[in-house]
Amino acid sequence: MLTLLLLLALLVVLVVMIVRQRHLGRLASLATLLAAMLGLIVMQDSGLLPGPASTPSTRH
Repeated sequence: MLTLLLLLALLVVLVVMIVRQRHLGRLASLATLLAAMLGLIVMQDSGLLPGPASTPSTRH
């Protein structure tokens, strides 16, 4: 759900950048932040990033 929300937000920002052509620096920064968060989520889901560390009581 979060992935879809981030993807939708990124698309909205990109459309606003194309249509309005104002505040491009701020919108580009926002688009970069959204794309980075989306990329990290996709990489973690793919197993390319480690998940949360296990606590000492659950190690075997």
